[in-house]
Amino acid sequence: MRYRSRFIRSGLTLTAVALAMRTVSMLFGAFISRAVGAEGMGIYTAVMTVYSFAVTLATSGISLTVTRLVAEAIGKGREGDVGSILRSSAVYSLAFSAISSLALFFGAELIGGSILSDSRTVPAFRILSLSLTGVGLCSVLSGYFIGVRRVGFNAVVQVASQLARMVLTVFLVTKTRGQGIVRTVSALCIGITLTELLSLVLVFAEFMLDRRLHPTRAAKKTCVGVKDVASAAIPLGVSSYVRSVLTTIEHILIPKRLIGRGESGEEAYSHYGLLHGMALPVVLYPMSPLSSFSGLLVPEFASDFARADNERMSRVASEALNTTLSYSAVVAVLLYVFSEELGYVIYGSYDVGGYISMLAPIIPIMYLDHVTDNVLKGIGEQVYSMWVNIADSLLSVALVFFLIPVFGITGYALVIIIMEGFNFVLSLTRLTGKIRIKLHFLKSLVSPLCCSLAAGKIADALFLFGGSTSPAPWIVLKVLFTLCLIFAFIGAARAIRPVFHRKRSDKSHGGRAINCTEEP
Repeated sequence: MRYRSRFIRSGLTLTAVALAMRTVSMLFGAFISRAVGAEGMGIYTAVMTVYSFAVTLATSGISLTVTRLVAEAIGKGREGDVGSILRSSAVYSLAFSAISSLALFFGAELIGGSILSDSRTVPAFRILSLSLTGVGLCSVLSGYFIGVRRVGFNAVVQVASQLARMVLTVFLVTKTRGQGIVRTVSALCIGITLTELLSLVLVFAEFMLDRRLHPTRAAKKTCVGVKDVASAAIPLGVSSYVRSVLTTIEHILIPKRLIGRGESGEEAYSHYGLLHGMALPVVLYPMSPLSSFSGLLVPEFASDFARADNERMSRVASEALNTTLSYSAVVAVLLYVFSEELGYVIYGSYDVGGYISMLAPIIPIMYLDHVTDNVLKGIGEQVYSMWVNIADSLLSVALVFFLIPVFGITGYALVIIIMEGFNFVLSLTRLTGKIRIKLHFLKSLVSPLCCSLAAGKIADALFLFGGSTSPAPWIVLKVLFTLCLIFAFIGAARAIRPVFHRKRSDKSHGGRAINCTEEP
């Protein structure tokens, strides 16, 4: 019982932090979308997809490598090796981040003009290229703090950097508003670049303070060279490259295939921005509690797997998946019922609401897949998950290529739905081959779905004032009222269910109750 309460407390704490950060992030995204419009949001999302690959190349697996090497050195009593590990890692990081930075700066014309077919992205790439050295070195120092198990101050630095980025970006975007998409998107990229450089300064200052407070004791030293760091980091980097390259290709193809279908560049980037840049973050927002709790499952399953405690793994996995199924069913109905209101209140757009309702039915599979992946990581199936993700990316590229010319941006929504199902089936198949799972579809899926739909219909009938144009507090009140009805209906359903089971049992035995202690 003590373990369970500690697990719940930890999960609730992480959930509160994650929800706070994601709420601020989503509101920040809403500000950006209103500042740049749907087309600008599409261009910004495409730029950030390419930048994400540049970051993957700049870091090249260095953070996890530093964490592992530093933890191993301390565990073996060789704390004196930490200095050489960090120096060699810094050289490695500088080399890869310089390559990434130069490639993005000098390749901006090729990427923006030829690959994305939109020269308006070129200034953004050149601005972002200046941030990559800071990103690489920050990854080294972040890996160090995780390795020495002193992540508290580092987390504070990350939060401070995010807040600084938001303040700086709001200031810059406000100054450039009305001067065109290119200037506004460039202002967003300047905010990112300055924030990354600020993060480097802060984390380096923290590192110097940490080394002063925790000086390295004299110990045996072995020189850990750049070759040693590279041999550990490059295999990690290669798998990241493959997934990142495929994801980048997929997101570059989306506006290009829309344009090839006959849409103008403005229409293509608007549709892409509405679906991927606005609707998808709303669909993923309620996943914060699941991410927090499922992340805590990884070490628990790793421990149970090491002890070969199959019974406990089966019980915990079944409980986790059934709880996720119920939660995701409620979320799916809420987002479907209130999609129009959410799109209008958050982004001032009815079109976003249409995409939210389109993606809502896939939420149970999407959320279940997330929890299943974490359980697989806990039982040492990371390599399998990696190959599933790579296969997912390959098929996504192929489907984007063939479906978008036929269905337009709806084709991309179909790709998301199809690939979530594909990923989940492969992950669940692997998991059920390792752990016995019991899914209660009637109790965990059908009942919450019916209760949520009934509650949504009642709320719609009672809250007639204003519709989707109602003030935000009124819509929040409507959602809270619906949630109360859902909990009441689910509670009533669970209270009534045993009565029906008892009556059915009595009828099947001629009306005579069976005592479990009677002789047969």
